[in-house]
Formats: sequence, C-alpha cells, structure tokens
Amino acid sequence: MIHRQGDWVAARVGDEMVMMSVSNGQYLGLNMVGACIWDMLETPKSIDAIEAQLLTQFDVSAETCRAEVAAFIEKLAAQQAIAIDQQ
Repeated sequence: MIHRQGDWVAARVGDEMVMMSVSNGQYLGLNMVGACIWDMLETPKSIDAIEAQLLTQFDVSAETCRAEVAAFIEKLAAQQAIAIDQQ
C-alpha cells in the first residue's frame, strides 16, 4: 500500500497543486494528474487502485498509465512524501 508520510502541506492552484515539506522547505509542483493522485492518497491505496481510478478519469492507455504512475510514485517516494509498504 502507498500512503502519505511526513509533514507535507499542499495547496491547489487551479488544476495543479503546490506542495511543501514543512521540515526541510522543499517544494514540489504537481500537474492535474499528480494532484489527483495526491488527493487519492489521503487514504492508503495500492498502485492498482490508483491506476484503475485514473483510467476512468483520463483518456490514457493502461500501459501509459502504469508507466507514468510508477514514475510519479517513485518521485514522491524519493522526496519522502509517501511510503510504500511491501505486502
């Protein structure tokens, strides 16, 4: 399961989102899809659940969705904004 962690705060700016880590002052800018994923992670989700929801909301192939979600999740994990629990 993937879940938020740390002390990140987020604010919407139109369809996008700006996030900041309170502890280190690091900023991240998220596009509309990234903001949608961050909103989904208000409660822990599997990567499959995230992909399934995005496929219903956006016109994208399953392969493209899977690749882009994986890359985005890796980015958030590298910034310590999320944690991935192995099951």
